[in-house]
Amino acid sequence: MLKEIVGVDAGFIWRLLDTKGILSIDQLIEMTEYREMYIHLALGWLLRENKIVFKEMDNNLYIELI
Repeated sequence: MLKEIVGVDAGFIWRLLDTKGILSIDQLIEMTEYREMYIHLALGWLLRENKIVFKEMDNNLYIELI
């Protein structure tokens, strides 16, 4: 069950990144209203599928589609 939820969350985050561009984890939490734990799980899913890259800027972690 959790695997399906994380997969759906990953898809939603991918679509957000596709439309909004580079976003921080804080922005993703605000936009999705997901708990931080689920954001991290979904980002791990997308990272494993080589869909995203992480960038550190101004002491913040940002996520961008590849």
